[in-house]
Amino acid sequence: MLTYILDGGPIMWPLLFLSVLSLAIILDRVRAFQAATGDTPDLRRLVNQDLMDEKLDAAIERVEATEGPVAACLLVGLHRYRKMRDRGRHPEEIEMAVSKTMEDYAPKAVSGLEKRLNVLVLIASVSPLLGMTGTVTGMIKSFARMAEDAGLDPGAVSGGISEALITTAAGLIIAIPAVVAYNLFSRRVEEFNIAIEECITDLVGSISEH
Repeated sequence: MLTYILDGGPIMWPLLFLSVLSLAIILDRVRAFQAATGDTPDLRRLVNQDLMDEKLDAAIERVEATEGPVAACLLVGLHRYRKMRDRGRHPEEIEMAVSKTMEDYAPKAVSGLEKRLNVLVLIASVSPLLGMTGTVTGMIKSFARMAEDAGLDPGAVSGGISEALITTAAGLIIAIPAVVAYNLFSRRVEEFNIAIEECITDLVGSISEH
C-alpha cells in the first residue's frame, strides 16, 4: 500500500486524506442510524394504545426511553397534547396544534441523521477530479522524460504512466463507496421522513378518537 502511495506522487496525499475522511463519516453515520432503530411500528402502536387507555404519562415515558427522530417527534406531539388538554382546549384545536407542532419539529429531528452527508457528496465529486489531475501530472512527467532522453525508452516513461494510473484508480476507489453510502443513507432518511408522517397521522387519529 505504501508503495502505491509513493508511486502515485503528491496527489496521493490529498486522496489518502479524503479516503480516511470518507471512511470516518460512513462509520459515524452507520452508528447514528443504528441508534435510531428504536423507531419501530411497535412503538407507535403501543403509544396509541396508551392514549386509548388514557395513560398519557405512560406513553410519554415510553417515548422518552426510545431514541431516534420518530420518537423525538412523538415526544414533542405528546407534550403539546398534554399542555393543550390541560388548558381545556377544543379537540379540533388540539389536533391542529399537535399536527403543526410535529410537522414543524420533523426537519430538526431528521437533521441529526443528515449530518455530514453533504461531505460525502463533496468527496465523491472531488476524488475523481484529483485522480484526473494525477493522470495529467503523470503524463507530463512521462513526456518530459521522453524529451530529455530523446527516445521512447519504456523505462524512461514508466514512472509517469504508473503515477497516472495509480491516481486515477485511487480517485475512483474513493468516490464509488462514497456515492453508494450517500444513496443508502439518503434512502434511510427518506424512510424516517415517511415514518414521521405516519406517526403524525396515527397520533392525531388517536387524539381524535379519544
